[in-house]
Amino acid sequence: MTPDRSLPGPFAAPSAAAVPSPAVNDLVHTQVAALLAASPAFYELPAHRREQMQNDLEKIAAYTAALVQDEWASSKRIGQVPMLRHEAPPVEAMVEPLAAKKSNQPAQPKQPPPKAADEFDTRATGAVGGITKEVLNAVSFPTFVADLIQGTFQAIVNASIQQMEAYGKLLSNVAKTVDQFMSDNITDNNARDYLVESHPAHFQIERGEGGARVKVRDGADELAKPDFKSEFGLNEDLSLDDEAIEKTLVPAARRRLALSRHSMLSTMVLMGINRIVVTSGRIYAKMGFHIDARDTGAAQSASQYDYRKDSAAFAHGFFGFGGGGAATRTSVAYVSSTKKDSSDEINLSTDLTGEVEVKFKSDYFPMERFARPEMIALIQGHTPNPQANPAVKGGPEGKTGN
Repeated sequence: MTPDRSLPGPFAAPSAAAVPSPAVNDLVHTQVAALLAASPAFYELPAHRREQMQNDLEKIAAYTAALVQDEWASSKRIGQVPMLRHEAPPVEAMVEPLAAKKSNQPAQPKQPPPKAADEFDTRATGAVGGITKEVLNAVSFPTFVADLIQGTFQAIVNASIQQMEAYGKLLSNVAKTVDQFMSDNITDNNARDYLVESHPAHFQIERGEGGARVKVRDGADELAKPDFKSEFGLNEDLSLDDEAIEKTLVPAARRRLALSRHSMLSTMVLMGINRIVVTSGRIYAKMGFHIDARDTGAAQSASQYDYRKDSAAFAHGFFGFGGGGAATRTSVAYVSSTKKDSSDEINLSTDLTGEVEVKFKSDYFPMERFARPEMIALIQGHTPNPQANPAVKGGPEGKTGN
């Protein structure tokens, strides 16, 4: 509050009978014109309505200003000092920016106060946009589709690589000599198991501290002796004793087993090893999103008006004179009640589906692309009947099956 002695300039002396002076009319005209010029809705009115509205506003403002002039003049006549009041911002508005400046943090905008529980509010429907955005970002459907395509392609490529690696390893094994194949793939214990399985009535496995050994069964001498010389390609006949079996028969059985497996694998390779070839396919991805929001509000009101009037009459007498009277009482009661309810509900469901359909056919590995002619001839020589086991030609021109 600061004292102000008088109005400035031509506004200091009021006109008679609170009539606006020319200076006041000019000031009001400029201020009203500026206010209306800043309103786009003013120009949407017809011309005559704009002119009438401006004249009315200028008249009201001018007489209001003239009354203020008269009030200042009256205060001056009785010796009062007019006070000019300045409105300062609330304390909270000054404290928060100051605290934010000290902490180098931007001032946080004030949050609107929460609405009452019984006041209708679009809490559910107003949150649909934000919830939808958060769910779609969390699901990330484009990333899901990209991973589905990449995973399918990578699985097909890895399967092809594994098939070729296995076929190459098989070729390298069957291209070895029998002794090399035996050294890499057949152990003495494999030979012992093979020997016992071939002649279970004569031999058994005995395990001790030194490892497993083949022993002659009790009563094997009473049985017919097998022709080990012909079966295992020995130079001389073999007697049934434990030392001779471990020293001579187990190595012979090991080589016999290696020769059999090596010959079988060689024949299998020359006949052709099937492989899986993907011819076509389809990748299907689908996302279903459904959100249902509902806000409901209800208000109930009731009122009751009660009017009651009670009347009473009475009589009295005194020394032969009689008289009477009456009394009336009236009461009015009015009761009003209001009940408000509001509720909100959001139902959200998301369905993510991915399907992969792959069509393939079986084909033969093209041996000529993995082995040189001399290697193919070597493998053919390892088969039981080389002339009856020519190599099968693979590739697109070769034999295929579905």
